[in-house]
Amino acid sequence: MRGWAKAKSLVQRVSTDRHRRLVVVGSVVLLFLTIAAVFVSRQLAIGGLRRELADVNAQQAQASARQKELRADVASTSDPKTLEAEARRRLGLVRSGEEKVFFVEENSP
Repeated sequence: MRGWAKAKSLVQRVSTDRHRRLVVVGSVVLLFLTIAAVFVSRQLAIGGLRRELADVNAQQAQASARQKELRADVASTSDPKTLEAEARRRLGLVRSGEEKVFFVEENSP
């Protein structure tokens, strides 16, 4: 009986060792998969942020170009000679002492 008891004890020990190894390997695999999932999700988030940053940079470049155009417009409209030329052209204004001349076609009603 002694031999049988020893064999039974050895089988239980081997079974327990396998169970422990299985639990340890399973835990390591689970930990690895968790870390990989977190890494992948962070990489996807970073990719989204990079695309958003590129969009914002493009909008900023457009806004800077538009600002440059507007500054040029403001600079040109603050020039007295430009203002006078626009007033004459758009509004038909003349300086005091000047006469405005209209040309009329002969066939006009």
